[in-house]
Amino acid sequence: MKWRVKWIIAITFTIGVIGVAKLEGAGTIGKPVTQYVTTGEDFLTMKKWVSSIIKDPEDETTVVSHEEGLLPAYESMQPFKDGVLVSYTVPIAIQAQANGLVVFTGSTRDTGKTVTVLYDDGDEVTYGFVGTFEKLPYTSVKKGDTLALMDDEAIYIMVKRDGIHMDSSLLPTYLSGSVE
Repeated sequence: MKWRVKWIIAITFTIGVIGVAKLEGAGTIGKPVTQYVTTGEDFLTMKKWVSSIIKDPEDETTVVSHEEGLLPAYESMQPFKDGVLVSYTVPIAIQAQANGLVVFTGSTRDTGKTVTVLYDDGDEVTYGFVGTFEKLPYTSVKKGDTLALMDDEAIYIMVKRDGIHMDSSLLPTYLSGSVE
C-alpha cells in the first residue's frame, strides 16, 4: 500500500476518533467510546488492528536478536526508585528489544530525559537519563530500532510486566534476555 493511502487512512481514523469523542461529550452517543482509546494498551490493540488492515510485505521481516541480551555488557547495576541504574564504560545506543509503541518521550523530575516503550508482549520499559531522543511519542518501533542515544555512561531502566514493577533483582536476568 502506498504511503499516501496509509496517511489518508490514518487521518480519517484520527478524525473519526476525535469526532466520536466530541459526539460522546455532547451526549449524542450514550456509550462511553473514548475509554477504548485513552490507555496505552487499548491504543496498542487499535494499532495492531489498523496494521492488520494496512499490512505491508516488508513488515514481515524477521530480525535476529544479538547474543548479548537486550543491552550490551554493563559495568555495574544499582537499584534506583522502581528500577535500576546501569553503568557502562562508554555511552551506547538504546535499541528496542521487540516490536512495540513509544508511549512517552520527555523529561521527568527523577530520571531526566526519558523514553517509555510499550512492547507487543505487554512489557512497559522505561529508559531514563538518555541523551538524545531518536523516536517521537506514539511511534511504532521494530526490534532493533534505536530509541535514544546515551550522553552519559549510565541509564535508568524500569520494567512493568502486567502493570507491576519488576523487582530490581530480576532485571539483570531480564536484560540478559532470559526472563520470559
